[in-house]
Amino acid sequence: MKKKIYILCMAAGLGLFSASCDDILDVDPANGVAMEEAITDAASAQRGILGIYSAFQSSDYYGLSYLFYQDLYADNMVFNGTFTTHREIANRVINPSNLQIANTWSSIYNAIGRANWVIQSVEALNIPADQKASLIGEAKFLRGLAYFDLVKVFGGVPLVTKIPTNPGEVQNQARSTQEQVYAFIEQDLKDAELGLEGTSNSSSPYYASDMAASALLARVYLQQGKWALAQDRANHVITNGPYGLANNFRDIFSSTGNTQNASTPEVIFELAYSRDDQNALASSSAAPGTLGQRFNVSAGLFNALTASEALGDTRLESTAFFDAGANRRKVRKYNDVINNGDNVPVIRLAEMYLIRAEAVARQGAASAAPAASVEEDINIIRERANLDPVTLATNAAALTEILAQRRLEFAFEGHRFMDLKRYGLTCTVLNFCPANGTTPDNSFRNLWPIPLQQIETNPNLVKNPGY
Repeated sequence: MKKKIYILCMAAGLGLFSASCDDILDVDPANGVAMEEAITDAASAQRGILGIYSAFQSSDYYGLSYLFYQDLYADNMVFNGTFTTHREIANRVINPSNLQIANTWSSIYNAIGRANWVIQSVEALNIPADQKASLIGEAKFLRGLAYFDLVKVFGGVPLVTKIPTNPGEVQNQARSTQEQVYAFIEQDLKDAELGLEGTSNSSSPYYASDMAASALLARVYLQQGKWALAQDRANHVITNGPYGLANNFRDIFSSTGNTQNASTPEVIFELAYSRDDQNALASSSAAPGTLGQRFNVSAGLFNALTASEALGDTRLESTAFFDAGANRRKVRKYNDVINNGDNVPVIRLAEMYLIRAEAVARQGAASAAPAASVEEDINIIRERANLDPVTLATNAAALTEILAQRRLEFAFEGHRFMDLKRYGLTCTVLNFCPANGTTPDNSFRNLWPIPLQQIETNPNLVKNPGY
């Protein structure tokens, strides 16, 4: 008999027993552990960890909304459907009452709550120290990823680090600062690096590993402007990890039909889907007709891909296509419209090369010639895409090229909004700042609103400015 994880709803979203709690994922005891059942050994702990992965697969999280919103809120996607919640994201005018933002917030905290439960339970187990460290490390990697997904769009959020013993512990928790959240993420990922070192997880991209923790740390450091640390962690993964770039870009996203996508040695961490465990990515864009959800490719991105294709770039065919019948530019990266079983690559080796290049370039003067390694890392990505290598005169030119390659390489993988914020381009690209006093100052929209439902139930939860 399936049981429901009710206590995790207390930790999910910080709003107690919301309407979404009754819809929390049913967990079959063969694949996960219900909260009514204690984690008593390593086997039940591992099933609990599978429940964390399941939370990430939600259609409110990496299964659709959160993932696509990173491109929709930026300039890589447009929305042609009827759902007003998605329309607000596309228009970059999000109301605090937006139910999809509320559901996404709750889904991410659901993942955090499950991770807290595993960590708290495993700490009390009498099992070998290395096994305990590995289990906790896997849960901390996932918790660190979840908190990073929160902080990069909401700013400082409540740091929930344990399963509450009474409703008040969660309901009245205030927001931590953005700096405190980042420090917590860094510590979780450092613990994951140590706890997962030497385990077999690195042989499979479907599970957290020490190298995945290092790679995510590189991303976290880069977003904070900690260039030397980002360079170090990216270099560590490139130099010591068991990874290699796929020979052909399309191999990363090629579908095997009725089962999950083929993985390549390039993928460091990805979420696995199948016809029995689906997402909504392909059906919301590549499918012939979906009225409510139509996430399409922006003209700007499609034109950039097409212009690069004219120079030999092979990435367009695996990223987007023009549907003449529908007169829409559609996503091809996720194209399993029959089974909805496309995997979602969360971290790839290609990102590590571009992180290392960006981190090195940013440590030099903008007008100075870039280090040879910067051009080498950029050209590794260009040459895999069948583009000629480039010679760059300055670090500023290198950073421009890196951003251009990141847009072409990682479209629809959840990077674009983060990249524009890091480059300080949301003012110009997304029109967030006033132009000669003729437009309102919308720079506050660099952060999304804290969901109204959470503000109403938690008197200590402060709104983001402007909302």
